[in-house]
Amino acid sequence: MVKNKVKNTILKYHMLEKGDHVIIGLSGGPDSVCLFFVLKQLSSELDITLHAVHVNHKFRPGAAEEDQAYVEELCKRQAIPCRTFVYDCNAMMKEQKMTGEEAGRAARYEAFSRYGEELAQKGIPREQIKIAVAQNADDQAETVLMRLMRGTGPDGLAGISHIRMEGGFLVVRPLLDVWRKEIAAFCEEYGLRPRIDHTNLQPIYTRNKIRLELIPYLEEYFNPNIMEAMVRLSSIAGQDKDFLWDCADKAYHASRTDGESLSLEKLREMHPAIRQRVIVKAFEAAGLTQDITAAHLFAAERLLDSEEGTKTLDFPKGYAMEIQYGQVRCLRKKQQLDRLPSVKLSVQLTKAPLEEYQPGTAVFDWDKICAVHGREAQVCLRRRQAGDYIRLRQGRKKLQDFFVDQKVPRELRDQVPLAAVGSEILWVISCSGRFLKKDRYNEKYKLDETTKKALLLEILCDM
Repeated sequence: MVKNKVKNTILKYHMLEKGDHVIIGLSGGPDSVCLFFVLKQLSSELDITLHAVHVNHKFRPGAAEEDQAYVEELCKRQAIPCRTFVYDCNAMMKEQKMTGEEAGRAARYEAFSRYGEELAQKGIPREQIKIAVAQNADDQAETVLMRLMRGTGPDGLAGISHIRMEGGFLVVRPLLDVWRKEIAAFCEEYGLRPRIDHTNLQPIYTRNKIRLELIPYLEEYFNPNIMEAMVRLSSIAGQDKDFLWDCADKAYHASRTDGESLSLEKLREMHPAIRQRVIVKAFEAAGLTQDITAAHLFAAERLLDSEEGTKTLDFPKGYAMEIQYGQVRCLRKKQQLDRLPSVKLSVQLTKAPLEEYQPGTAVFDWDKICAVHGREAQVCLRRRQAGDYIRLRQGRKKLQDFFVDQKVPRELRDQVPLAAVGSEILWVISCSGRFLKKDRYNEKYKLDETTKKALLLEILCDM
């Protein structure tokens, strides 16, 4: 029965493909041992190659070493390659201010990723390297209950995903539709003797308290089928989640105005359920993939609806949402340059070609600038803003596209000094190759034989 359930789950969610190398997270407990043997039974039929990874968390001195020995012997008997990784999770808890559960999870997924990278270095395509972990239907129900009590949003009700990317590899959960009692029966049927972590029988962690105290109470006094109800809720919420994120993905691409900005007008037209997901996607594109809370998104909603001009909202890990000129950017705040170069602007009569000026200077036809921007045109030194552009030989180009063409790293683009008049860039300053290979100048305002008045820009400080 378990074998068929697992096979159906694998096929339903397209977890494994022919030729895959599957890394099984093997703790030695009933769930992982069941998963190990079921996948071994299915390995020929599915044409997959199995590997095992065991993590010794050093949480239980003596017992942890016994678990390790058990797993290594089990894999040896079944002729399955096994790698053991040892982490001092108690030290991780102190150094990184984690809970025991957080440290254990971090250690496991780091181990999975390390072993995955080892397989990739041997020439196995990354898309054929999968990580199989042993969460089951009981874990799913407990997770939904735990999130409900913490005040989760709709996405949280979806619980544990059957598949997801983690550390560059696809993580699959073939046991997620199998109940813990079915796993116990499987181990009994095949005479398996998995290791028992007795801390799981003690109400010392939140999840343990839910499993050992809350669920029995709810079953006795409210709903004897509470576990099935929670799993059903997760399934329904998961379908809604997938649909909404699909809509958000389309809305995100439709609202982009360039490589980094979103249209404020289009964001305001979106339903809040879609708009908040678009904001999350924008931050993910900028590098922020976690720690965005409902409070952050509600604050973003208020900022988007406000009528103020330029405004900024801080997000976790040094990221921010910036609204300027009808454009919205989600970005990592860069360390400001200690000092912008000081520029002296002078206007003088000259017909000298640009090439005659020394490095650290730029010269433009002042009359041509005034013809476009007026006699009151103000030239300033600044960093980039939404809507910036420069005129090159090929024509007008967005500054964002120019930076992409010049391969200026995303994290440096906000630091590049620019001489500009309005949104038009006159001079992109390379800072002696710090940002791009050489200075670039606006081609529209070059000196020629008709030039009468030239604008000379000069850098006065050491770049």
